[in-house]
Amino acid sequence: MPSRLRLVAFRPRPLLVTSIIMQSVFIFFICLPVVIVNSLFCFWNSGCPYRHFSTKTPYNLVRGDIRDSVIKVKGCTAVSIWSLYRHGKRYPNKHSAHLMENAVAIRNHIADSFENGKCSLCAQDVDNVINWKVDHRLFKGITELTDEGYREMYSIANRLKATFPDLLTNLKENEFTFRPTADDRMEESAQAFVDGIGERLSIEQLKVNDSITPYTSCGKYGSEVKDNPKTFEESSKYQKSSEYLAMKDRIQRRAGLDIKLTDDNVTALYDLCRYTWSGIDSIASPWCAVFTSEDLQVLEYVEDLNQYYKSGYGSPMNELLGHIILADLLKSFQQVKNGNGKRITAYFSESTTIDMTLSALGLFKDKDVLRGSQRNRDRKWRSFKQSSFSANIMAVLSRCYLNGNEDYTVVFYLNEEPIKSICLEGICPWKEFEDKFKPFLDTNIDFCEFNAIR
Repeated sequence: MPSRLRLVAFRPRPLLVTSIIMQSVFIFFICLPVVIVNSLFCFWNSGCPYRHFSTKTPYNLVRGDIRDSVIKVKGCTAVSIWSLYRHGKRYPNKHSAHLMENAVAIRNHIADSFENGKCSLCAQDVDNVINWKVDHRLFKGITELTDEGYREMYSIANRLKATFPDLLTNLKENEFTFRPTADDRMEESAQAFVDGIGERLSIEQLKVNDSITPYTSCGKYGSEVKDNPKTFEESSKYQKSSEYLAMKDRIQRRAGLDIKLTDDNVTALYDLCRYTWSGIDSIASPWCAVFTSEDLQVLEYVEDLNQYYKSGYGSPMNELLGHIILADLLKSFQQVKNGNGKRITAYFSESTTIDMTLSALGLFKDKDVLRGSQRNRDRKWRSFKQSSFSANIMAVLSRCYLNGNEDYTVVFYLNEEPIKSICLEGICPWKEFEDKFKPFLDTNIDFCEFNAIR
């Protein structure tokens, strides 16, 4: 009580009061502009923008580094690498390129709305979009490997060579296989990989029907999954949801656009954002400024649903086709163990191959089926993790001598990070590996019925 009386009785001197008021006014005017500026989300200096773009994610945004993450087992020496790679970053297909090229004109509307005070983008973000220089290869180099895609594949091989120098030096003709599937970007990816190893090594001719892409010759997969409209029903359903429609409205209002955005417009802007983001040079795309992180997560879910049903757990057929690929891995390592295998086997294919292989391994499997009625925010199936550009699955076979006895171990990697869920601590003793993979040798794909024409 006495202390309260003292506080009430306290009267500051007039000079002190004036000083306090002036300081308060000064602080107010200093802080007020900061509050106003910070009320906007500025992409250009956000520091940690959302960088997960489904299957169009640049490899450097998700990769590990095999040099740092390689699992070394005492008494063991690597004797063979089996690996599967998605092609490096490519230019968009003809349909996407056409939509993207048309969407570039939207920046004129953004500039007008900003001048009229209708756009809530930050000034610098608007400048960056307006001053973005068109690279015509983006619209004309249909599905070709980009320079960044070449560098992605080159760097993977370079890091692999640094990790296993004894295994990948002085390779003889019968000690390696570099096999791309039938597409120029696969062949170019394989060439970039070989260049990264740093030796003159031959690449096999392009193949259409191959054990590593069994779905290309499976008629039933083509008719009932790949080209079946039902495969995309869930993503179409999600695009009619309130969450998706709210995302479209946010973009409309954020960019201050008078024109009504269609789904194609939104997809084209999304493609401009992710195709022009350089992961290898750490340069963010100015086009991503029209999206919030929430917007990008909504768009990511659309593509995750597509991948889930087209090449993942959405169809049992996908897992069965993945078994054929894993059977190739087992046979490859059995040959090495028997003294006549390859020091490195590397296949170059597309995201479908990666997805099917991971599904056959039981990885990224959710308890409940993914649906378009509601976004599963905590889902395991995330295509940016498993099938980004240059995504890869590696298996390393090592010969071990423990207590005078010879044995073998297998370690798996995804995007240069160990996969620890297949075997304890990520290390599979040979017997455990063989027991897990032998059933794949008996996979029956007679259900395919007829060959597809690709």
